[in-house]
Order: sequence, then structure tokens, then C-alpha cells
Amino acid sequence: MKVVFARDDLHRAMQSLHSIASTKNVLPILGNVLLDATDDGIRMTTTDTEVGLRLQVAGSVEEAGILTIPARKLAELVRELPDEDVRLEVSDGAQIQIECGTVHYRMIGAPAVDFPKVPELGESFFTLDAAVLRQMIHRTRFAASREENRYFLKGVYMHLSSEWLKMVATDSRRLALMTFPAEGLSDRERGVIIPIKAVDEVVKTFTEDEEVKIAIQDNVIVFANEGAVLNARLVDGEYPSYSQILPSDNPIRLEADRNAFLTAIRRVSLFSDPKTTSVRLDIKETSMVLSASTPDFGEAREEIQATCTEPITIGFNAEFLKDALTSADTENVELHLKEPLSAAVMRPAGAEDYLCLIMPMRIES
Repeated sequence: MKVVFARDDLHRAMQSLHSIASTKNVLPILGNVLLDATDDGIRMTTTDTEVGLRLQVAGSVEEAGILTIPARKLAELVRELPDEDVRLEVSDGAQIQIECGTVHYRMIGAPAVDFPKVPELGESFFTLDAAVLRQMIHRTRFAASREENRYFLKGVYMHLSSEWLKMVATDSRRLALMTFPAEGLSDRERGVIIPIKAVDEVVKTFTEDEEVKIAIQDNVIVFANEGAVLNARLVDGEYPSYSQILPSDNPIRLEADRNAFLTAIRRVSLFSDPKTTSVRLDIKETSMVLSASTPDFGEAREEIQATCTEPITIGFNAEFLKDALTSADTENVELHLKEPLSAAVMRPAGAEDYLCLIMPMRIES
């Protein structure tokens, strides 16, 4: 095998690939990147068996071949190379000579025969604009559970039908839901749980505004465009029936400037109890007072303009409010309330396609 890359092309590819390669020693080959050079171009692949990524990398093939190379070490050395062409040449079976300007490396690779096969896109798939896909992940991913024993909540639920696509995430104390109207994505209603590592890689991999092909195959989901194929093993478990827990009657409606609300939460929460990070909202018809206190530091209070249909006092986890306000990404937000201990719903003002449900916290009178 003899291949030549532009240093920047190889560097960008390895930045994406090496983060997926396994760092565990259970199966050493999973710590390698598969380099497959043919007359059709150069493909590089890494996988930890849970998530896999294959990239089509620009470069010239002088002699075809296939081999695996330690991913982390290759990424480290490429990062330090000068801005010149990088030549990789395989000799003596698994010996890899790497040359870039006056820099020379010799690495030990491994045969490709033991590298696991990764799923292909196949012929049955639907397409989605990459910008929409990234937005749906951004607006839901933060609400997924971080608890190891709740594995079925440690992911984003993709729910699709013949008329819409929904993404949902919840840790049982909050829930984020975005709906995208789209016809023909599926001939039946179905849902799958995509692991967090996979959705994070989707955002990093599909950065351009183009269409992404998505295929659901038994226990695997595959995302692909012309330059990349990302696959992930789906989380095995039954997702909660999220539609049943969404409040149907929250008559109190508050509207506030999103940036003012977010800034006030950030300031006031500096004095919230570190164990609970709770903040108190004293909501009136034309204003809202945010406050927090702790015996160790003292107390904080800030008043912002807001309009509300009915006065109410309620408490929330400050981090939950920050996440919801950040993901709303609009000028104004609405907070729909019922009682101090009933679930609240935050939406971008005037929007029906996105919501974040937040359970309130009990506060002292």
C-alpha cells in the first residue's frame, strides 16, 4: 500500500475517527483505524462495536492495500506534522513508513482480517436535512439521563411516523420534545433509542447543510452522506410513553425575554444551595423576581420584566432552567404553569414544535 494525503485532510479525519476508537484492551484491534485504499479512493474506519464511523478521505492511491493502524498514536503524530504532504507506505507485512517533509515515523500496524465489519446504509432509508437533524439533537440531548442504571433513558428517542419525526429525551425530572412535520419518512409508527455517544457524533460529523440518509436496521441505526457513514447500536429497552405525561391544562402563562431570563438565572443561581441548585420565582402580572439563598454565602435577588396571566410562586432547579432557556434559542419564551408542584412547560414564544417540561422543586414559604 502507498497513499499520499494533504496533512490537513488527514488531520481532520483523524480528529473525528480517533475519538470513536476503543481505549479498552478487551479487543486491541478496536483501538485501530482501518485504512482501505482502492482505485475508488481512501476509506478510513473506526468502531468500538457500539458506534462506528467510516470517512471517505481525500488523497491519492499509488498502490492499493488494506491495514489497521493504532488510531490514537496516528492522530497524535499527524497533529504535530508540518503542513506538507503525508506519505504512508506499508512494507514487510504490517510495517508502516510515514513521511512528511523531513519527519519520518515507523509504526506497527495489524492485519485487517480481525477488524469487525461495520453496517452499511442499505437500500431502505429516509432522508433529512442535516441542519434539522442537528437542531433536533441540540434541543433534546441535554435532557437525557446521566444515570448508569437507567440505561434506556441514556439516549435520545427517535419517534417517527408517516407524517412526522419526533425526538425526545428525559431523565424523569425534565423532558425535551421537538416535532418536525414530514411525510413519508416511515410507512408505520415506530421508535428507537439512540445512545448519547452516537447523537454527539452525528452533530460533529454532519456539519454541512445537506441531506443525511438514515436507515434503521434491527438493532442498528445508520446515518450517511457522500463522505461519511456513521452507525450505532440502538439502546435495548422500552421508552416511556412520553405523551401521557405532558400536561394538558396549564392555564397560567408567563412570557419573558429569553436572554434576560437566562442572565438572571445565571446570576442568582451563584447563591443557590449547591446540593439542590434551586431558585425561587415570585411571578407577578408585570414582573418576575428571581431569588436564591444559602447559609454559606448569603442571598441573591433580581427582578426582570415579564407578563403573566396570574401571580404564582414556584421553585426550579437552576440548571434545568438554564438548559431549557439555552435550547429555546428565540427572543421570548413562554412558561406554562398550573400549581407550585405541578409540571411546567417552557416553549419558544409562539412555537408549537418544541417544548421542555420541567418538574418544580418544593421551596420554603
